[in-house]
Amino acid sequence: MSQEAQVTKQGLLDLLKTANGDQFVVPVYQRNYTWRANNEVKQFLSDLDAVVGGEYPKHFLGVIIFLSKTISLGVNEMSIIDGQQRLTTIFLILYAAKAIYLEQGDTYSADIIDSSYLINSHGPKYRLKPLVADDNVYKCIVENKFDEIENKQSKIYLNYLAIKEHLNGLILKGYKLDDIVMALDKLYLVSIPISENDNAQKIFESINATGSKLTAADLIRNFLLMNLNSDIQDDYYSRYWKKIEDNISTDSKKLEMFFRMFLAIKTYNLVAKSNVYRGFVEWVKNNLVDTKTLFEDLVEYAGIYNSLCNKDINAFGTDLKYALIDFRKLNSDLPLPLVMELFKQYLNGNITENSIAKLIDSINAYLIRRSICDLDSNNVTRLFPTILKKVMDKCNGDFSNVVGVLNQEMVGNNANTSGSYMPTDIQMHEMLHNASVYKRPALKIILNRLETNNNPAPVDLSVLSIEHLMPQTPTTEWLEELDVDEDAYYANLNRLGNLTLATKHDNSKMGNSVWEYKNKVLKDTLHLKLNTELVSIPQWNIECIEKRTKELIDRICDLYPYPKVKITDGNLENEIVGENESLDIVSDLLFDHSNFIEVEKNRIYVSNDNKEGYVLYTSKAYKQGDRDKYWFGYRISRLEKIKNTEKKYLILVCRNSKTLILKFPKEFIDGICDRLNSTEDENGIVKHYHIVLFNDKNKCTLLLSKPNLFEIDISKYIIDEI
Repeated sequence: MSQEAQVTKQGLLDLLKTANGDQFVVPVYQRNYTWRANNEVKQFLSDLDAVVGGEYPKHFLGVIIFLSKTISLGVNEMSIIDGQQRLTTIFLILYAAKAIYLEQGDTYSADIIDSSYLINSHGPKYRLKPLVADDNVYKCIVENKFDEIENKQSKIYLNYLAIKEHLNGLILKGYKLDDIVMALDKLYLVSIPISENDNAQKIFESINATGSKLTAADLIRNFLLMNLNSDIQDDYYSRYWKKIEDNISTDSKKLEMFFRMFLAIKTYNLVAKSNVYRGFVEWVKNNLVDTKTLFEDLVEYAGIYNSLCNKDINAFGTDLKYALIDFRKLNSDLPLPLVMELFKQYLNGNITENSIAKLIDSINAYLIRRSICDLDSNNVTRLFPTILKKVMDKCNGDFSNVVGVLNQEMVGNNANTSGSYMPTDIQMHEMLHNASVYKRPALKIILNRLETNNNPAPVDLSVLSIEHLMPQTPTTEWLEELDVDEDAYYANLNRLGNLTLATKHDNSKMGNSVWEYKNKVLKDTLHLKLNTELVSIPQWNIECIEKRTKELIDRICDLYPYPKVKITDGNLENEIVGENESLDIVSDLLFDHSNFIEVEKNRIYVSNDNKEGYVLYTSKAYKQGDRDKYWFGYRISRLEKIKNTEKKYLILVCRNSKTLILKFPKEFIDGICDRLNSTEDENGIVKHYHIVLFNDKNKCTLLLSKPNLFEIDISKYIIDEI
């Protein structure tokens, strides 16, 4: 099959017969073979049955696209871009037919199958080289070594058995195997060869945009491997990509997270989840990074991630061990770019073990204080890559004071901001004293740490759960003992001072019992530090909760200390959020790429069901007196791309130190257009309308310019401020 071959319609047997000397290769960047015997394979065989039985003379199966490369004289390699699932299945059918011929003693027909469709007379021996993950099982089928197949649940193996059983079933119905095999040529494909001059990656992206969508990790793997020859692909897949998966996960979502964090380390900016692939490709191309160097870098950071998140915790020194325990329990992606890069500096000998432990402790304290105080994590989503840049710039290779630099950038310079500050000790008391903390994620982390801190006795935290000292259900006995009504009872129920740790067995045992009985059970848990002081209390009441709440807040503040930093004027740090960053924020918040199609990058989105369409406009803030002013040019023509959606919305993105997001139904804007100023062309046709907003601490308003200046309150259209 020549490299300059044209698009052709070919029967399956003709396609394979003309490929003598060539080899179809399923590249390592392709998805695994996923067809199932009772689904896609069943449908394929149903189409074959219809042709065999004369239900219709021919049947179109689909398209196969391959990148054709000349390897040597008369030998081409065809890397499958699209169609690998059905092509692999075709070969399984032929191997099943060959096996049946051999079982019938018909070695002549088996040899014809081999020489015509499966085995080359020159060049590579076999006409199909399957995906690396399937190679061992497929090889055993090819070589008739079924006893050597270790993975009996492989889809390759299960589908082969199902196909063979189906063919035998047709034979029992009276059909000849020759006729069944020849019927394969009545199933036809349109084969589209592309050359090395074509952009295979773009073709691949276009194909998969219309089918089951690939994740960013899938696309990145394809981008890195697609343009390499197959031998190097296999080598890099085994040497690098597999190591990345081994360190991170084979789960595409977790891999996508890793690439997002890697990109944040390199660019000091956290791109939207929907832009990870594009951002990665853009960074690679802008920095001219060669594939091998990039893979080595990725493997290094994957190893760092694995050390931070998965490595045996007992492999670390005491201080670093406890820092990582809390870090892992936080289970937050937010600080990963910062922590991964600092850990790399530690591994490279630039930061001491004592310092890296303090750095992670500082980050833990920042996040845990914010979490237990129920502060919105959206406000710090993009904080850590920015902090990383400032830390790296200010250290400039000298990390002797890196702990102080980090604390100043993370805490001191954010102390006067409204969204990303770390609560001080005073604020901790103010926010937690009467707070209902029972369901806050950081609570269990804090109680566990209070229990294990300076505790020489080993504690199995996995068997402990949070226990209410005053039970969750207010019984008559408890209400009488406390002399309070239900409102007062519930107001104190989930306060910090009313919560402790107990084994799940003891928790269940105590239930709603009165304090006298609970105290007896607690005496059996004296190995738990948190419960030591409780057993001496003769009666549990609101005053006890009050006292213990204050004491525990003090202990939390000691355990997760507020660092010694210089408090700077927040305005010095409050630069206006960049346009791309603000659009990324909105994309992350509103447009999950599994539910929306990005029609225009970061600007226009349509829901998968075509019911909703969104057009985004941005404006930076302009000071006007004590208020922030935003100006938007509303062009009706931009809505052309969402004209077929049932509902249409304008998203106005206001950029200041934070991003203010408003969502307007198109009908609302249309209803006020005649009261807005506009810019017209030479023919008097409106080019765009002027939408002017004002925002202060109390409300957000929209300016109507006609017939008189008038502002209307649009605060109800605000959906978030980040």
